[in-house]
Amino acid sequence: MKKGLLNLILLVLMITNVALTALLVFKILPAMNATSEFVGKVAQSIDLEKELKDQKNETISIDKTATYTFSEKMTILLKASDNGDKNFAQIQVTLTLNKEDEAYSKYKGELAKNENLMMIEVNRVLGSYTAEQLSDPTIKDKAAIEIRDAFRKLFNETEFIYSVGFSSFVIVQG
Repeated sequence: MKKGLLNLILLVLMITNVALTALLVFKILPAMNATSEFVGKVAQSIDLEKELKDQKNETISIDKTATYTFSEKMTILLKASDNGDKNFAQIQVTLTLNKEDEAYSKYKGELAKNENLMMIEVNRVLGSYTAEQLSDPTIKDKAAIEIRDAFRKLFNETEFIYSVGFSSFVIVQG
């Protein structure tokens, strides 16, 4: 009788264990994953705000800047959205240049010659985003910072390219 009762207690404990494990797998873990994803997005947002604040803190006056606008508008294939749609961005890139930087006089004439290399970088950066992401101004600003940093690398880590902007930015559904 004692063995039968002990077996029954063990069976009840095993069933309870399986039920609680199923509860853990199907209810608690997805909620934890969603929370983790949310925390990641908040952290990313804080990093973006910090980057934007850092960029805004290093302002220069308008009389110390020059602009360079790419000679052609670009059409860029964006990363496919979640539903598989292909979208394009038609953009016109404009650079703000710091005339006070030592590299300005050295590289200002090289911009037109290297425009194709710079277009490749723009294509690489913007092509890694979806249309939905680029509709968010914060993400678009982040992409502009990435492009600026890529341009600075092209020109030997100089900082005469103060910022990158889009004088035209249209997302076309494909």
